[in-house]
Amino acid sequence: MPISSIIPEDFGEVFRSGQFEDIYRNTSSDFQQLVSLSDFRDLSASFNEGIDHYNLECKTVLQKLDSYVWIDDQREKAIHVAFNEEQQIQSLLLKPFITYPESDKILTKNVYIMPIKGDWFVFWGGTNEFINYHYVYENQRYAYDLVRVQDSLSYQGAHNISENYFAFGEEIVAPADGIVIQVLDGVKDNVPGEMDPDLPEGNYVLIEHANKEYSMLAHLKKDSIKVKTGDEVREGQCIGNCGNSGNSSEPHLHFQVMDSDDLEKGNAIRIQFKDGYEPIQGDTVSN
Repeated sequence: MPISSIIPEDFGEVFRSGQFEDIYRNTSSDFQQLVSLSDFRDLSASFNEGIDHYNLECKTVLQKLDSYVWIDDQREKAIHVAFNEEQQIQSLLLKPFITYPESDKILTKNVYIMPIKGDWFVFWGGTNEFINYHYVYENQRYAYDLVRVQDSLSYQGAHNISENYFAFGEEIVAPADGIVIQVLDGVKDNVPGEMDPDLPEGNYVLIEHANKEYSMLAHLKKDSIKVKTGDEVREGQCIGNCGNSGNSSEPHLHFQVMDSDDLEKGNAIRIQFKDGYEPIQGDTVSN
């Protein structure tokens, strides 16, 4: 148990009021090996300067960790803190809260569905880097990473076997009508925890839609892709199965829409969904 228990929902006020020693004593030994109490106290006090209060932006529960994002009243600074089941702090990140309001205003001309069947969990998604790590990169800014969960876990059994993950092998479908313009298959699925940065998308399908918009479905299972370049696909049509190929640490689907078929130079576009709802990290989506 933590030495000095902090109620996670009270963390924003505890931090703002300068109870840094209590917070530090509530952190894990790994955290304390990285940061000394003196450094933590100095960094936190400096970060707190000029702050009147922090607001809870969101909470996400996955792999038995409760993660919270707190934003200051001016929406200029953010705190990301994760608690384990014993309410011990496992990670704590203090950073400027940076957004890109101009590109946030640009939405896809087409409307899309989530390219999945059943219920999936949004692991990354939204319009800031604390709930969507893709956000800092223009070519991925509005991407989603989706996993399947049961009882707030994405796998059952040994964590280093892809087949133990609920998302692995699940059907992935076209998010809208279009024409397949790129396909890569044959990339092996990683052992969970290992990644392949040389082929970041892994096995993927790129679809051209109306209005020169392009969707990418990435990290698909090796030899599972059911379409080829030039095929016309309909919304909801199965195009392959979820895998763990490419720069992927566990089986999941990476989904984004872009203004170009160039995966590196194109810009991701904020997606309009058919139901009018824009999911963010921590939400459950379904089709």
